[in-house]
Amino acid sequence: MNRLATHLLAKALCNAWTTGQSLSNKQAHQLAPQSSEEAYLIQQQVAAQLNFFDGQRPTAWKVGGNRELSAATPIADAHTVSSPFTFDTSTAHNMLGIEAELAVQLKAPLWAGSTRQEAQEAIGHVVVAIELCDVRAIGWPQLPPHFLLADQQMNRCLVLGSGLAEGWQPQFAHSTASLSVNGTTLQEKQSAHPLNDPLALLPWLANHAEKQVGSGLAAGDWITTGAWLGIYEAKPGDTIVVSFSGIGEARCVFSK
Repeated sequence: MNRLATHLLAKALCNAWTTGQSLSNKQAHQLAPQSSEEAYLIQQQVAAQLNFFDGQRPTAWKVGGNRELSAATPIADAHTVSSPFTFDTSTAHNMLGIEAELAVQLKAPLWAGSTRQEAQEAIGHVVVAIELCDVRAIGWPQLPPHFLLADQQMNRCLVLGSGLAEGWQPQFAHSTASLSVNGTTLQEKQSAHPLNDPLALLPWLANHAEKQVGSGLAAGDWITTGAWLGIYEAKPGDTIVVSFSGIGEARCVFSK
């Protein structure tokens, strides 16, 4: 592990967060970590330096990828918000990316080594969520994957909407997800989760949390389970509504 390089990227990302000045595409390539291990170390360093969790363990997580190559990031306390939410676009760096997701809240701990069935049984609430994505470097589609992982896996904030408090039900995986912009539905798909099972990566995340923060997932933790409709890039002034049939909706307004 190149600890000097990880220190330099963590410092550059902290500067981007605090000043609003993005890294250049060249800088991002030069400083990009060479492994997931390095990327996760940078996540931790940025979170500590910016006091994302006030010295406590994370209570919200983003998880994505696939069964062979999964990835995650803890979401800062201040970046976990309730719908309807108004986002100040002057604080964005390079994109206003929207992902339509289902988020789950645990009613019981999920320890390392848990099974898929145990993960399902640990769920209390299921809500519709909007993940707002941003990248602290220019030209994000061309950036190395390990840079994006180090940069909080592109997370900017998580908007938690309405939902149900009846645990996980099998039909949720077959819900119809829709995204509307300023009152017009632009995307709508049924059963469009990339893994067909929104809970597939929860056991992996419990193992990952054990490695990163010293314990698995706790009761009360929120977990966003992956994008159903890809990334939609919003514009200043847009009102975005994401809904899942039979579950609820989330709303985000972007200032002009």
